[in-house]
Amino acid sequence: MASNKRSKDDNHIPMLVVPDSIAEEDRIGHQEHCDGLVQMIRSVKSSGSFTIGVYGQWGSGKTSMLKLIEKALCVDAIDNGSRILTVWFNPWQFAGEEHLIVPFFHTLVASLKRIQETLKEDKGKFSKKVSIFFKKLSKVPIALAYGLEGEIKIPLLLKSKFSFKDMIDESRRAEKEVDKKEKEKEAGVLDSVQEYESLYYNLLQELQEAAKLFDTKIVVFIDDLDRCLPEKAVQLLEGLKVLLDLPNFVFVIGVAREVIERGIRVRYRELYLTNREDLPDIEKDYLDKIVQFPVAMPPADPKHLESHITVLMDELKEAKPFIKTILEALGNNPRTLKRFINAISFSMWVADRKQKEDCEAFLPELLIKMSLIAFLLPELYRQLENYPHHLIKLQKIIRQLEKTKSEKTEEDKDKFHEPTKTNLPLIDRWLEERYLSKLEAILRPQEKELAQDKGFEDEEEVKRYVFMLAPALNPETRTKAANDEIRDPSLAEELKGRMVKIAGGKFTMGDKEEGEFEATVSDFEIDKYPVTQSLYYKVTGKNPSHFKGDDKPVEQVSWFDAVEFCNRLSEKMGYKPAYAIKGEKVERIKDGNGFRLPTEAEWEYACRAGTKDDRYGKLDSIAWYSKNSGSETHGVGQKDPNKWGLYDMLGNVWEWCQDWKGNYPSGPVKDPTGPSSGSDRVIRGGGWSLNVASNCRSAIRFNAVPDRRGFIGFRLSRSVSLDP
Repeated sequence: MASNKRSKDDNHIPMLVVPDSIAEEDRIGHQEHCDGLVQMIRSVKSSGSFTIGVYGQWGSGKTSMLKLIEKALCVDAIDNGSRILTVWFNPWQFAGEEHLIVPFFHTLVASLKRIQETLKEDKGKFSKKVSIFFKKLSKVPIALAYGLEGEIKIPLLLKSKFSFKDMIDESRRAEKEVDKKEKEKEAGVLDSVQEYESLYYNLLQELQEAAKLFDTKIVVFIDDLDRCLPEKAVQLLEGLKVLLDLPNFVFVIGVAREVIERGIRVRYRELYLTNREDLPDIEKDYLDKIVQFPVAMPPADPKHLESHITVLMDELKEAKPFIKTILEALGNNPRTLKRFINAISFSMWVADRKQKEDCEAFLPELLIKMSLIAFLLPELYRQLENYPHHLIKLQKIIRQLEKTKSEKTEEDKDKFHEPTKTNLPLIDRWLEERYLSKLEAILRPQEKELAQDKGFEDEEEVKRYVFMLAPALNPETRTKAANDEIRDPSLAEELKGRMVKIAGGKFTMGDKEEGEFEATVSDFEIDKYPVTQSLYYKVTGKNPSHFKGDDKPVEQVSWFDAVEFCNRLSEKMGYKPAYAIKGEKVERIKDGNGFRLPTEAEWEYACRAGTKDDRYGKLDSIAWYSKNSGSETHGVGQKDPNKWGLYDMLGNVWEWCQDWKGNYPSGPVKDPTGPSSGSDRVIRGGGWSLNVASNCRSAIRFNAVPDRRGFIGFRLSRSVSLDP
């Protein structure tokens, strides 16, 4: 661990840096498991190789465990009269190689050569056995390089194809560089291409015969296999099973199991397509044939882990009181905890210097709370940039839940309780079970650590800590917001409840004041509400609205903003975008089945809902306009809907339509889309500020330049006939 210690004359918080180094001793309570695996390796007596799979997620301590096992084996290299030799192979270092099996054998040969060097003084049987086996093994990389195209069957349901033709030229160059005299001394080295090729065909038999004479146990540790491409990882395992299924070979492999399973699916994709039903457990069967003893990485012992983290954070005394909170929120992944310690150290260091300059103190507990939110729930953190009041609401709910839990009797605890809901989608999402436990750990009062933990007291305080923390965030996390990568699994469900299918038909579009003509529209879907600020934020990570409110219509969006939103939402939902957008040039994609703006004809047809009057109901009952709006927008769906279940078609905000503004046609038209070009786009429906009631009617049509961002919103539409 490296750090800058606090000097006597420096009252600043120090910068603490915790490197992700491999532990030389057990610090998280894995010693018994390590001892058990060491004993298993020593006890292996098999006619073939024996493979131990140590399965665990990234950062769970696999490498440290493998190193501890290797260290224990090296301490007692002779066990019951039989020697144990260890070899370490990190395939990630050779990720650029086409076949990992080749650098693996080079590594194995190099390791045995070093052992042979140390035994030159030994004239006993062991030295001779090492020499014989080494000579056989040293030919393998070259033999593989001359391997011909062919299929090598392995004792599985599957088969593996190896091709090493690309290695031939390299091997020939290597052969020329070998000193001729040295070749003559080495009786086991072949001196022609034909002999190498012959060795390739006799490779397994050669190794089997050498292994019978070699009673030394070779333990091969393969680490970071899950950092390689999954298919390459599977190729390496297959190669080891085929070429080194020899007695006295023990492989200890540290890997995330899902990486191998993914590689199996990729490597045998054709088998999956044709025989998936006949081989339902193909991944399990495959791994069971290769790995004789699978063991999952045990979770870190809470007491050991807390002690370890306390030592790591010894110099960061401002954060030490919150170690239990950090552990409860982040879990027991050692690498994750180290990363967080570095992040909070950096944030505190910056905040400490900033408070000295601005004379504005910061509270460590609030910086830690916000850091945990950013670390664990980055989407919530980004949400707080626009909606800081959401954290105040969530904190209030969490603290009320904590109070309720403390007051419950044992009988009450066994009863089922409905999850807490606010009917605000952006807040309710974080109250779901998968997030709630993390938020409880972060936002509950830290009464044991502090005499009084008031939490975040107002929106300005939330904003302050959000922006205080911004420099310490992972740049990729913040870039995701800019690239609109915010994902919400509830998005499809929300849209399903909003989109209403409208059966097409004929109607008289316009009125005597605007002009009239007969229009026919095809079936389509339309949103029952204008796009809300919460929906707009879920897709874009932005909220440009003047009148803030999750369920209020989004406004201050241009026509270009609206069509871009439609395309992004389409991509998230797996639809083909409805628009081709190149700067300010926007064209409809004919077969695009994604979301789009309604045409002017669709909008009026949907608004009328079969009525022929100016409005589909009494104005005060169906619309927010100047006399009842209070000079602002309101949450959608609060007024009466029309007969087709559509809300706020009149009033609240003006809504962009797809069409350019132009004169109506003189005769009947099917699916009219307006003029092919123009200067202004159509807006429909009126808005909260209209003081003339006559402007809130089904036929009214206004217009605006496409880049205008005023009190204009929009609603979604889709061409359902294009669905597959």
